[in-house]
Amino acid sequence: MVFGGQLLGRLRRTRLFGEVVRFMMVGGIATAVAFVLFNGLVHGFFMGAGPMNGQPIPAYVIANTVGMLISYDLSRRWTFRHRVSGHPDGGFTAYVVINAVTMLLPIACLYVTRSVIGWDSAIADNLSANVVGVLLGQIARFFLFRKFVFGQPIRYTQVYGSVEEEAEALKAAAGPTVLLASERREPVNGSTEPATRDRAG
Repeated sequence: MVFGGQLLGRLRRTRLFGEVVRFMMVGGIATAVAFVLFNGLVHGFFMGAGPMNGQPIPAYVIANTVGMLISYDLSRRWTFRHRVSGHPDGGFTAYVVINAVTMLLPIACLYVTRSVIGWDSAIADNLSANVVGVLLGQIARFFLFRKFVFGQPIRYTQVYGSVEEEAEALKAAAGPTVLLASERREPVNGSTEPATRDRAG
């Protein structure tokens, strides 16, 4: 049905937009946690050298492992709440593997600025790892999570029963619609003329 196809297309686009927004918010929370831990370990919260100042890459891995655990929990319960995992462990193993692989992107950026260019300031570390690297990693993770971790979308017919029921829900959400139509009257005694008044006996 044309109407049903158009509606489902609209719903899929709306769902994808919502997933992107929620993913960015969750990523922001996880990144903030990792940012604080990383700068505490390496730069002593900008008050002097931290305990892992000479080991920025291991410190980055530790900080982002904590952020990853937070991200997984929020992604499973909120970001991809309309999708389920087909993995027996709820997709946790695949989630860890994808995070480990995509973590190579910010690590590579950090390696270039530290070991190749020779920049070791807090600004250089954070721009390379926590801005450029994290942005590249977030883009890759979003599509990989949708495909390999939460790869089974919950169909609207599982929630609403049919496309038509979802359409009614959308109409209700959009507000009341006023329809103008001529009044219909029932014929009297088989006549084709509408009954407009009672006749005197």
